[in-house]
Amino acid sequence: MSYLRYLARRFGFAVFSLYAVVSLAFLLGSAMIQKNLSGILASARYNGASPERIAEIRAAFRAERGLDVPLHERYVSWLVDVTTLQWGQSVSYDASVIAVLDGRVQTTLAYVLPGVAVGVLAGVLLGVLAALTHDRLPDWLSRFGAYVAFGVPSFAVALVAIRIYPGLLTPQYIAVGAVALSVVAGQLRFARTAALERSGEPFVTFLKAKGTGGVRLARHVLRNAALPIISLSVTELVGVLVLQIYVLELVLGIDGIAQVSLTAIRESDVALVIWTTMVVVVVGITGNFLKDALYGLLDPRVTTQ
Repeated sequence: MSYLRYLARRFGFAVFSLYAVVSLAFLLGSAMIQKNLSGILASARYNGASPERIAEIRAAFRAERGLDVPLHERYVSWLVDVTTLQWGQSVSYDASVIAVLDGRVQTTLAYVLPGVAVGVLAGVLLGVLAALTHDRLPDWLSRFGAYVAFGVPSFAVALVAIRIYPGLLTPQYIAVGAVALSVVAGQLRFARTAALERSGEPFVTFLKAKGTGGVRLARHVLRNAALPIISLSVTELVGVLVLQIYVLELVLGIDGIAQVSLTAIRESDVALVIWTTMVVVVVGITGNFLKDALYGLLDPRVTTQ
């Protein structure tokens, strides 16, 4: 199988996964709408509404949300709306979901992407350095730094930075540093473990016997350790970042997608809850697709399976 065929197959699987999640979102959204209807009817009964009035409220609610349409027709309409970016209205912001998300997704990405880039680069380089200096000072310092980074919550770093440098650092810059700190420890651990496994192999002994050292040796080790690093790190990255963006945007007051998601949850804004969650899911699926693409590029054997 060629690399392009492998890539096309993985892309197809990613699209299938996305629409499977979209279908699940449709079912959950329908259930949440029914729950809201039950709450509205219960409130009307509590306030002494007559059976006729309750029937009118139920009919108006179902007509407004298209619940009178058969389920399969609503599902097809849902898929069309998803594909054409017709994601409904947000009741908490009194605007379309697309208008609410527009700009806020970019705000989140503006600190997540550079934070991830810095964290991954620093973590991998430090991890390989630690492996090549096993049980020596650089190794001990790197491992100690990783333990500290694991133990210190990113929101605590953000709060301290705000107190020490008020007005000097913007919340976005602080968020970049906090994301990088939360990522670097895991990347260092993965890179060190993978590089240690490769550093005892014959090719490393051969390179050392030839006098190869420093950057050239690290490059050879990293090239051979890249597959397990990519495989392990992408999965952890997605999980870490999902948690980090909610904490950081709440603490730093950044008006990004996590802040919108929290508002939607508080206000029971069904459409906005679903689509802010879907944006995070899309990021996760995209990350896994990129991981598969890199995996196939670095290891041609994968494309033959």
